[in-house]
Amino acid sequence: MITQEELNKLQKLAKLTFSQDEMNKFSQRLNNVLSMIELLKEVDCQNQQPLRSVCDMHQRFREDAVNSGDNSEILFANVPASNAKFAKEVKCFIVPKIVE
Repeated sequence: MITQEELNKLQKLAKLTFSQDEMNKFSQRLNNVLSMIELLKEVDCQNQQPLRSVCDMHQRFREDAVNSGDNSEILFANVPASNAKFAKEVKCFIVPKIVE
């Protein structure tokens, strides 16, 4: 059961404010969720296999294939001439510093 102090702490941590009526409703809902979790703890699932998918179907895999090669010429086509050679060698964009 969640206490009023815990609700106040949650409210403060979330930086929210609720009226007392909203706090009571919120408390009731949280207690319902916590009781459902307690119910789930009682379920014996020792011999259950993990669920991998909600659909009973197999994955269709495709072969990995390279679709495109080196696009650096296209990517660096608009680099200013002063930085073009260095940018193409290092394969990075050179941008002006905007934060001091």
